[in-house]
Amino acid sequence: MKMADVEHNRMEYRRIKRLSEFDLDYGNLHEEFKGLVELAAHVAGTEISLINLIDQHSQWSVSRHNLDVFQMDLEYSICQHTIQSDHIMEIPHLGRDERFSDRPFVKADDGFRYYLGIPLKVKTGENIGALCVMDHQEKNVSEEKKKLLRLIANEIVEKLENKLNMDELQEALDKATVQRNQLAHDVRGPIGGILGLATSTENVPLEEEEFMQYMQMIKASAAKLLELTDDILERQKAQQKENYFNLSGFKQHLDGLYELSARNKEIHLDIDINQKEDHQKFPRRKLLPIVGNLIANAIKFTPSQGTIGVDLDISGKDGKRALLIKVSDNGKGIPKERLENIKKLAWFEDYGTDYEKGYGLGLQLVTEMVEDIHGTLHIDSEEGKGTSVRIVVPLKD
Repeated sequence: MKMADVEHNRMEYRRIKRLSEFDLDYGNLHEEFKGLVELAAHVAGTEISLINLIDQHSQWSVSRHNLDVFQMDLEYSICQHTIQSDHIMEIPHLGRDERFSDRPFVKADDGFRYYLGIPLKVKTGENIGALCVMDHQEKNVSEEKKKLLRLIANEIVEKLENKLNMDELQEALDKATVQRNQLAHDVRGPIGGILGLATSTENVPLEEEEFMQYMQMIKASAAKLLELTDDILERQKAQQKENYFNLSGFKQHLDGLYELSARNKEIHLDIDINQKEDHQKFPRRKLLPIVGNLIANAIKFTPSQGTIGVDLDISGKDGKRALLIKVSDNGKGIPKERLENIKKLAWFEDYGTDYEKGYGLGLQLVTEMVEDIHGTLHIDSEEGKGTSVRIVVPLKD
């Protein structure tokens, strides 16, 4: 591989790694960005606008206006070209551009003609996606409107950066949150006892009015503290709902992201969970990009009529909980020498069973992310027979 290609692949790895660090749930972003994507179409005067995030396999239209599309294989993406530079890419007539003229959504009688894309450049310098506007008619957008669209793209990036900052802040506060929760449980009992004592004393005949007033003050103070501790516990429950999964919730998110891709390639995707452990909660941090990358890799390298199995479980061996993840397929398998190079950032060009082009970045990224959350990863693979990836993630009680 040429040095220029190696450098390009290093940059691409940094880009997709940065996107994974945002730890986004692509299926839950539409409403949050709906106003901005509608505004982009209004400014450009186009029928359609999209916010597209691009990983190593797919383009994810996380928010969209007037087009019912969510995921697209990377080979068909126009925005993958937009993110190769920091400039706006405008194509007045897609049918006259040899890069895109053979796309099904271009060459159809009612196909798209106009495209304009703006890279979504994050503060660390990577383009993780693009804001694009499209139309069925050939057109041009004025420079003034392009400036406005650039401002909208900047606002999208700022909102994404803010989400990341909030997630990082939440992670930093995890220990304090646990301590706060424990404190609430610890003080709730004594406060309840004070409140009960004060209530009982009210029924005892007392001569001194001042003492009675004093007891009323105790009662009011205890009731207020009890209310505050209940509020602490309720806020903790709300936080757990947003930042935590159970097994069925995890399965639901993975189905929503990858079931259609598997079905389009006529692959059976079976995600199985241990129902007996479904009551247990665990942090969702990095789990979607980790397992999502494994499933996407499996889809790429598994032929039509193949099978991909995902098993999700929680073990409690020796009093220590762990999340158990297994992703297996009956696809092409991975050559032994490539498995040995996974941690060495050694890129290799390869093609999926439908000739999807790639550079083996997915497993390298997964390996790093698993290490980030203190998990372990083991891969068994044999050429022509398939691949099985097992991950164990320790869970704090």
